[in-house]
Amino acid sequence: MEAIMAHLSRQQISEFFSKCAPTTQQQCDQEAKRIVGGAIHPAPVQGGASYTNDGALVVQFRAGRSALDLDLLGYIQQTYGGFVPRHELAGRLGELWIYTMDNIGGVAMYLAREQLHQHNCRLLHQTVKDFALSFNTIVSSPKISQLAEGLPKRFRPSLEHLTANLPRLCAKGWPMVPNHNDLLENNIHVNPETGHIMGICDWKDTTIGPFGLSLGGLETMLGIRRIRGWYYHPNQQELRDLFWGTFYDAIGQLSEEQRELVEVARMTGIFLENGFEGDGDGNRFSAIEGNETLDYLGAVTLGLSAQVEQ
Repeated sequence: MEAIMAHLSRQQISEFFSKCAPTTQQQCDQEAKRIVGGAIHPAPVQGGASYTNDGALVVQFRAGRSALDLDLLGYIQQTYGGFVPRHELAGRLGELWIYTMDNIGGVAMYLAREQLHQHNCRLLHQTVKDFALSFNTIVSSPKISQLAEGLPKRFRPSLEHLTANLPRLCAKGWPMVPNHNDLLENNIHVNPETGHIMGICDWKDTTIGPFGLSLGGLETMLGIRRIRGWYYHPNQQELRDLFWGTFYDAIGQLSEEQRELVEVARMTGIFLENGFEGDGDGNRFSAIEGNETLDYLGAVTLGLSAQVEQ
């Protein structure tokens, strides 16, 4: 896994600087070293729209089109506390914006799979509990209706149920909070020795919406996406029960109706995150047959083609 991620990161770095010429990686490294006042190195996990260096601080370079909304990020930090690194503007280098962030430590879940999954996922139990506790601290019906019309018919009953219940979600004084839209393994950093979550990264595309839209990120921890499809851990139900038990203990007693709305929000988030595909120009439309996200969507919402890791 480390070799795969290293190759992907090198490719992403090369593509980033090919679009940001004449600014070079060497210039960014020199500026990052000056800001940190010590040694730096490229982060082992990079993103598609930035270049990131690790050191005493994290220094990230972003093109203008991908500049961060620091006001929103400040609100996110207030909401989720220690799970979110502090972001500050550190200046510009050519056309690139420079940001510093707290180094939350740990490694991306991708790179800690072996440790997390050993001994019947012993450490992953702690990761799941921490993820539930992170919730203790804009979605619209037209988007769901678009999916109901565009996705294959097997998803229609679920989407019609969500469409009918979204007005309840927005009319009952439900909390509106920042929701992370990309809770993948590369954005969740863990301590590989304890399983504790050190922090969650890449809040760039966060949206404000009903509480619970991010809960679908739990599925990331319960299985692995492989070439042949989505595979759940053998004890995924035990881990799922642990999450929900910890979640409801942390946020307090909820009525049956409120629990139903939590599930509506969770499922809505899963469909919004996985039901669309893009054309490269910023346009999004319902995913079509043959798109791998539909296989994942069917596995986690309908139980179709979901397999158990042996």
